[in-house]
Amino acid sequence: MKNQMIFFGSLFLLLWTAACQKEGSDSVVLPLLVPASDAIPGQYIVQLKDEIMADYREPGPIYDRETAARAALHKLDEFKPRVARLLAEAGIPANRTEHYYSEIFYGFALRLEPDELRRLLKHPSVLQLEQDMEVRLPDIRIEQDGILARAQTLPCGIVNAGGPVDGSGSSKWCWIVDTGIDLDHPDLNVVTNSTYAKSFVGGSPDDCHGHGTHCAGIAAAKDNTVGVVGVSAGAPVVPVRVLNCKGSGTTSKILDGLNHVASYDEPGDVVNISLGGYWGSNCSSQSSYVTALTNMSNAGTRIAVAAGNSSANASLYTPACINAANIHTAASMTCAKAWSSFSNYGVPPIDWIATGSSVYSTYKNGKYATMSGTSMAAPHLTGIMHSIQASPNQNGTVTYNGTNYKIATR
Repeated sequence: MKNQMIFFGSLFLLLWTAACQKEGSDSVVLPLLVPASDAIPGQYIVQLKDEIMADYREPGPIYDRETAARAALHKLDEFKPRVARLLAEAGIPANRTEHYYSEIFYGFALRLEPDELRRLLKHPSVLQLEQDMEVRLPDIRIEQDGILARAQTLPCGIVNAGGPVDGSGSSKWCWIVDTGIDLDHPDLNVVTNSTYAKSFVGGSPDDCHGHGTHCAGIAAAKDNTVGVVGVSAGAPVVPVRVLNCKGSGTTSKILDGLNHVASYDEPGDVVNISLGGYWGSNCSSQSSYVTALTNMSNAGTRIAVAAGNSSANASLYTPACINAANIHTAASMTCAKAWSSFSNYGVPPIDWIATGSSVYSTYKNGKYATMSGTSMAAPHLTGIMHSIQASPNQNGTVTYNGTNYKIATR
């Protein structure tokens, strides 16, 4: 029934794509195989051909995050007027543009009327467009929340990942692209500098949902005698808030968050993305999500991704479906290293399995919670990769439906 709804909800988008192609344009509107209710009417993400910045030169060598920040701003200052000229050539007001992407790819997001969409598709610098969509957290199970601090425990997921190691002295960061992080949680080493800690859904990067804080604690809760301890204990965690207090957002804002990370991350940083949803066959096309994460991976950024919680093939879910050298998709197992019934499956795109059932970790308002989902499995990979500055190692397998899934460990 769900797939039928997705198909019929996407029929208009598929027909619109065919119509655009019949006009002889080199550009297309990518079909999004999602429920029609998730598509945002009139809102589009535009990917441009690299040639739009062919003559751009970096202002100088990048030595640290500060020079990276200056270089990113310099590139954005060069990029915006080029977008304005492109839109003027298509007869579209530049003030329609709501988001600019100059690090993950060259592109932008804006509102378009149907006639404007047709004109923009004919512009020679436009590679492709896709309709913006609503994105929600994967279904997660909160078993206990609002737990006050108590004597420190060592969660089984951390044990299964090889045990904790001190990450507090590291200059490398764990970027948590999620609902934010509790900025003053006593068990987390949160980077609160507003240059890096950002919200793209209004307000501050403080977590009013709890999901992002929970992920941060799995990767990097302090070893401080209270609460819990993370894999890379005390490692710096950076909140990049792309989802609101209800755990929902849009593709364009998630891309804002990824573009922000790509502007300031450095070799050795790790990005945790416990987000996603059913996108059908879009991993077979160069959608904005695929392009963004693939480009980040190719630049050397290590990324941990949740496989999804629909007991379905992960190849139908984005970003779980994306395969690249530095993108590591995590399925979920129990403390006893048995398959979690909710976990998406499939090798590829799944690379690893880690504990995602009944995981105790930090939570909003300085508290703790027990939650289940592949969202909880992914930050074990984040902590592992931060602590060893490499891809995970393997310690055994979990077999499900005849397929072996590698258990990730330090």
